[in-house]
Amino acid sequence: MASEPSKKDPLTTLAVRMKKGDRKAAAALYDELSPKVYGFFFTRTGRRETAEDLSQDMFLKLVEKVDSFDETRGRFVVWFWQVARNLLVDYYREKKEVAFSAFEESQVEAMSITEAPDLDGRLGYRKVQHLVKSLSEEEKELFELRFVAEMPYREVSEIMGKSEIALRVAASRIKGRIKKELKDEI
Repeated sequence: MASEPSKKDPLTTLAVRMKKGDRKAAAALYDELSPKVYGFFFTRTGRRETAEDLSQDMFLKLVEKVDSFDETRGRFVVWFWQVARNLLVDYYREKKEVAFSAFEESQVEAMSITEAPDLDGRLGYRKVQHLVKSLSEEEKELFELRFVAEMPYREVSEIMGKSEIALRVAASRIKGRIKKELKDEI
């Protein structure tokens, strides 16, 4: 059973190789996961510098803790995102900072990075940002894992402890709300 998950799941295969000291596997994991984990931290903190720091901390934790990953108990990606979530919780406990969703819109605008090339794009970005702010904590987590980290429903299901069908329905509703909000902008 230990070899089955790693054959089917390339990230688990890379993690097993990393545990054995394979630096190329570690680099491949970093290349695959760094943009996703950065996006996850950025949507949760709203600060580029904090997201960069947390992303770096996450990969340091990965190097330190990869030996505790047991491929016979599950897939690497689930283990990885649980570590990322715990790191974020620890960050807020230590810093006692206000979550991104608690900031006023003017504060968000001042600290946000918009790479939209035009005014219409920025307005759409702000509307999505406002909509994400209005989501429940569970919906935010689903949005971040599914749309920011681009995780498959199967993995999101394992992390959130919900059925794939329930998550698909919830994600569809979130997408519908976003489309409805942006309808006037498109």
